[in-house]
Amino acid sequence: MPKLIIDNLEVTVPEGTNVLEAARKLDIVIPHFCYHKALGAVGSCRLCAMMFLEGPVSGVQMACMIPAQDGMVIATNDPEAVELREHVIEWAMTNHPHDCPVCDEGGECQLQEMTVAGGHAVRRYTGPKCTFTNQDLGPFVQQEMNRCITCYRCVRTYRDYCGGEDYGVFGSRNRVFFGRVEEGPLESFFAGNIIDACPTGVLTNKPFRFKSRSWDLQEAPSICPHCSLGCAVIPGGRYRELQRIRAGVNETTNGFFICDRGRFGYDHVNHPERPREPRIDGQPASMAETLAAVRTRVQDLVQKHGPAAVAFLGSSRASFEANALLREWATQVGSPHLVFEAHQGRDRAARVLAARLGEHARSLEDVRQSDLIVLCGADPLAEGPMLALAIRQAARNGAQVVVIDPRSVKLPCSATRLPLASGRLPEVLKALSQKDLSAFSRQERSVLDGLAAQLESARQPILIGAADLLAEAGVTALCAAATKLSTPERPVGAMVLLSGPNSYGGAMLTGAADDFDTVLDAIQEGRIHALVCLSSDPFREAMAPARAQAALGHLELLVTIDSTPTLAAQRADIFLPARASAEMAGSYVNNEGRMQAFLPVLNPGLPISQTGAGNHPPREFFLQTPGSEPEEDWLILAQLLESASDLATIRQRLASSDQRFTELPAIAPETPGIRMSGSGQLPPAPPSELPHCTPSDTLTLLAVSAPLGSHWLAHLSAPLAAQEPQPYVCLHPEQAKELGLNAGDRARLITHLGHCHVVVKIDEMMVSGQVMAPQLMNTALEGMLPGSVLDCRLEREVQV
Repeated sequence: MPKLIIDNLEVTVPEGTNVLEAARKLDIVIPHFCYHKALGAVGSCRLCAMMFLEGPVSGVQMACMIPAQDGMVIATNDPEAVELREHVIEWAMTNHPHDCPVCDEGGECQLQEMTVAGGHAVRRYTGPKCTFTNQDLGPFVQQEMNRCITCYRCVRTYRDYCGGEDYGVFGSRNRVFFGRVEEGPLESFFAGNIIDACPTGVLTNKPFRFKSRSWDLQEAPSICPHCSLGCAVIPGGRYRELQRIRAGVNETTNGFFICDRGRFGYDHVNHPERPREPRIDGQPASMAETLAAVRTRVQDLVQKHGPAAVAFLGSSRASFEANALLREWATQVGSPHLVFEAHQGRDRAARVLAARLGEHARSLEDVRQSDLIVLCGADPLAEGPMLALAIRQAARNGAQVVVIDPRSVKLPCSATRLPLASGRLPEVLKALSQKDLSAFSRQERSVLDGLAAQLESARQPILIGAADLLAEAGVTALCAAATKLSTPERPVGAMVLLSGPNSYGGAMLTGAADDFDTVLDAIQEGRIHALVCLSSDPFREAMAPARAQAALGHLELLVTIDSTPTLAAQRADIFLPARASAEMAGSYVNNEGRMQAFLPVLNPGLPISQTGAGNHPPREFFLQTPGSEPEEDWLILAQLLESASDLATIRQRLASSDQRFTELPAIAPETPGIRMSGSGQLPPAPPSELPHCTPSDTLTLLAVSAPLGSHWLAHLSAPLAAQEPQPYVCLHPEQAKELGLNAGDRARLITHLGHCHVVVKIDEMMVSGQVMAPQLMNTALEGMLPGSVLDCRLEREVQV
């Protein structure tokens, strides 16, 4: 490890560290614009000049471009280096409009900080400035091009790191422009990252524009609740309103960036229909009265029908602590009915993963370092977007990427593709592990033979799947393949995308209990009379929503704890309002078993923009903050159990009661988190399926997730809801030709769920023989639960 001296301070850094990072380690701040740890160094801004006095490099050099080496002696305050930095910052500020008072970047503007650090205070240039016409870049990013200092960070983030193709740099000299060929919405699902990357106010958050100054925001480290990857985020709120999300830094998971769903999906916290007060039989009540009513009614039903008459349904949206306390309540009652996912396919897949993943678990950082990535039944942009970005970084470093999927999986990098029907995905994983590809066609073997050879030679291969398409059998096959293909010298990694931020944690808590389908059977048979739902909506989330709605109508008691306006919250006999993740402390366990802590940003309450009809200060005054009744989900459960109600004590108790959670009290925010030890239990064997005969005049429909429209919390966020697509189906060109359909045609989709009107999309990378339809909330496709396979007919609409 190189040892060097900077400003008379000695520092030792890892091999490959540049001098700018070495100075940071000593808390020496050197002005810079173009350098970003995730993007690397290009030396274009010329602002990080240092004087190299001794060692293999001498003279004034750009610190970001020089690797730290033994024997270096460096001065940051050398007069020659200081003078160069003063000139560079003066050049950069020549055309800047000096509009800090009205700039949304004010208070967190790197240009402000570096201008002061660079010694520039008085503008000597009095000539005309170069000005530009701004482009409309869509609903998320606001452009003010006159503030640009041409650091190139935005284009390096958008094109190089994120793989976007519709944003670039144009012009030369002092006429350089960053934008699109023609104005219009940015197409990348990671476009919001250029907001964080831009060191000035050129690119700012459009939904957040003119809402608050950065120094007025309440902020805290948190974890994104929109998928199972556990990305670090920093929510910001003011006036009881969550106003923005920016990327946190966790180099083990998301690195420095996040997806647009995570960035702009915050508005569910402010949703005007969010239930904020406790209710008993539809009537408002105090929290104390509601808690007492839950205890009394549950106890009465247990005494009348026995402990098995009460079922408990947790959720991947609830904190790990709340789910653990729900398990404790089920144990206290004596109920055997404890499930943590209403979607039984996702539930069983998560439990298999928790039981079998073990030492094959891999993080997003491991994916970025991999040299062979096999995606089997996973669509990262829809099911875990930052995985797509991690795969791109691996591909940029030379990794091979292979996609085996019935869908046309979009990735921000090139990949070898093999379209296969969803039912054959476990088969291909088993064949690769057993090195027997005889069951596949010659065309399929042309891809699989090459993949088998790559799996033999790769140093860090990773198999990646997703719970929706792989289901229980596929996840079992994926984990078995990772074990079979591993050697002591070359282990094979595995990763499975799950449905929510705490799916893995719920699977670890479930044990060998039956799935929710069994619970519905018991309700219909009159053996279960009460259901407690923790941040779960079985009316929408069960794989057969119509059956679930019919069964749940037989309940004597439905208790719901939630922070969103679900059907379960609306129909509950007793409702207890919970806080959103941005309003409480807690933890999630991501899809690799990593426990991560988050902190509250603001207390719950109706935003002043709602209570004051947009006026501030408010014209009405209350003894209690309007809408402040919601409490932490784990606190509600602790009060129902009449046990310790502080988070530290709850974590300590959980750690002492289960050795797999020993590290839970040690987790802290703004750290990489700690991976769980031990494993979960496999679910009971699934019941044998009845033989299915597909009528000759029907097609096979595969229900999947879409990047937007399929995720409940994102759907409740106004900025994202406005971008959700209209109902559509996607099919192979040959299939479309047989049906007489063309791209853009309107068609009638008919299933046992009913019929709806859809737009036809055609993609040659789709597998032939299957039709794909995404679940889209509040449309006729809402009932298309991802992972479902249905018979359907597709008829072209006749234009009248």
